[in-house]
Amino acid sequence: MPADSPPPLSAAKLRARRRRVEEIARRLGFVGRVDYQHVYSRSGGASYGQGPSADEDLLIVYVEAFERDADPNEFSLNAILAHERGHQLFVRHRRLANWAARASPVTEEVLASILGGIICGDDQDQNDLVSKAVFDLVRRGIAPDDALGMVRGLMEILEALL
Repeated sequence: MPADSPPPLSAAKLRARRRRVEEIARRLGFVGRVDYQHVYSRSGGASYGQGPSADEDLLIVYVEAFERDADPNEFSLNAILAHERGHQLFVRHRRLANWAARASPVTEEVLASILGGIICGDDQDQNDLVSKAVFDLVRRGIAPDDALGMVRGLMEILEALL
């Protein structure tokens, strides 16, 4: 478990983190405000908040995202932000809006991972996000082979919709 507060960063390192988060988020197509908070969130590293309009959406990135990015056995910062952009796509994309209206939190998590995998631009990140989607389904009682088939099928559908 991490300490209550992360070690302090110099002003230059804090600016560099904010710049890096902003650059990745914009490259992935995130619309709205992007912020880095140098605190622990205990949420996995980033959080998407839906505003009244896409321009008012909020992506907050926390210390955990950078700690995970530094660990080769964890999700990269790119994958973390792609997953959060997947949440935004899921609720904001015109062709996905009907799905979003009927989705459970589990469904949204799975689809955000698949969407993140589609847009991330990196094969390893895509594999990690697809694996996360499969894992989320298996955790809900779906057999691994069935979960993998579902994710592959959803990926084809989502790629066509985007």
